[in-house]
Amino acid sequence: MRRELLQVHPRLLAWLRSDAGWPALPLTLRARLAWQAAWGGWNSRLGQQALASESPALRDPVFVLGPWRSGSTAMHELLVAATGLPTPLTWQCMNATAFLLGRPPRNEALSARPMDGLPVGALSPQEDEFALLSLGGDSLYRAFWQPQRASELLPLLQAEHWQAHAADWLPLWETFLHGVLHTLKRVDEPLLLKSPNHSLRWVALRQRFPQARAVWMLREAEAVYRSNLKMWRQMATLHGLHAAPAGALEALLAAALQALALALLEAMVAPQPPVLVWQSRLRESPRETLQEVCAQLALPADTEGPAFQAALATVAQGRADRYEPTPLSAEAAAAVAALDSAQAEAWAVFSARR
Repeated sequence: MRRELLQVHPRLLAWLRSDAGWPALPLTLRARLAWQAAWGGWNSRLGQQALASESPALRDPVFVLGPWRSGSTAMHELLVAATGLPTPLTWQCMNATAFLLGRPPRNEALSARPMDGLPVGALSPQEDEFALLSLGGDSLYRAFWQPQRASELLPLLQAEHWQAHAADWLPLWETFLHGVLHTLKRVDEPLLLKSPNHSLRWVALRQRFPQARAVWMLREAEAVYRSNLKMWRQMATLHGLHAAPAGALEALLAAALQALALALLEAMVAPQPPVLVWQSRLRESPRETLQEVCAQLALPADTEGPAFQAALATVAQGRADRYEPTPLSAEAAAAVAALDSAQAEAWAVFSARR
């Protein structure tokens, strides 16, 4: 995400302005964000009017879940290519306030993601989380903009938050999803959605979509933590309005891994538990893994055609960094142990059911 490309809704601007450090930002920056938000609110209202005559009920989506940096992006790319299911695209997610008023870009200029080098373009499958962030809904990605407020986001790690505040975020999110299907002209099809943040909302999402299907990505927990620490620091440095205080992102990530461990265990006792996939397995045998996942999710799959071949070439360009085994803080070590334990327990349950 490039901050200058993410469109701003007045609700997001209101949250940014609620920080005590807002008045200290350059006047030109504050004015630009206010101007963008004014247009964002106006465009959003016009876009919703365009949807008013075409809003059939959303079909239960298919979700890609799991921690950030666990292989969920590669799984998303490959599932889209194999199944052909509609999914939010970058140009829609980054322009959630106005994409209904425009057309898809004609040129697909690719850029490498800073955390892993994976090529991303305007027509690439994208996290709908960026749309929710742009529209002012609760999102952990607010820490990319104001990392000094990371501790304020800790309630978003709890499943109870998403249930209690569903009226605040669910309509925003669903309106965006309706818009995605409208612009793709596929209003009667189930969406394929990917966001690690949905893992923390999974209880609320299952209540809204009882027949939703999901694949949950697994990865060795210490690699998850170290890779996330690198990513969140990069994003805060590149896009933050303020500097990240020492320890703020580390504390958020340790708490997030603890919450994800609990969310995974809760998901495995649900009536329709997710299909589990190890990142290492996806990297080693992507075609076979996708065939297995699609069979388990009862999804049609073409893993021989040109779309899948192109997706394989794309995900192969992403790198998997290795990290020096430096000591972890006690808080981080406890979170890593909790996630490893939860993944082992969940995998045992999943394997026994197969």
